[in-house]
Amino acid sequence: MKIFICTLLLIVVNSITAQTKSKDTLYFRLDSYLYQSKFDPKQYIIKDNYDIEDGAIHISELKIVNIPKPKKTLCFKKYAKSSKMYMQNNKKLNEFDVMDLFANYTIVLINKKNEYVHVTAELVIE
Repeated sequence: MKIFICTLLLIVVNSITAQTKSKDTLYFRLDSYLYQSKFDPKQYIIKDNYDIEDGAIHISELKIVNIPKPKKTLCFKKYAKSSKMYMQNNKKLNEFDVMDLFANYTIVLINKKNEYVHVTAELVIE
């Protein structure tokens, strides 16, 4: 009986740790605020993220995904303002809040060709 209980407990513990929570997906369209780099088509730029000395966010393409049309497509600038990602003293994005967004959600960008691009972000400081 003792072996049975230990085995059952081991199976339950393993099944609990094996489950991971899937992240929600946010879909942003490219526009004049969030746009594709002219120099590298696999890099994306946020307009208010320009000071590399304090830290800048580099958004990189992971892969182009084939998914059904999303229910809602968001504007990154409006989302950032409504989520209070801007620093209070100026009109610059708070890099850490943006990095939290990329850590907590799966981000997909929709380009002008209606391709869905799964992206990731990195904080770069010089």
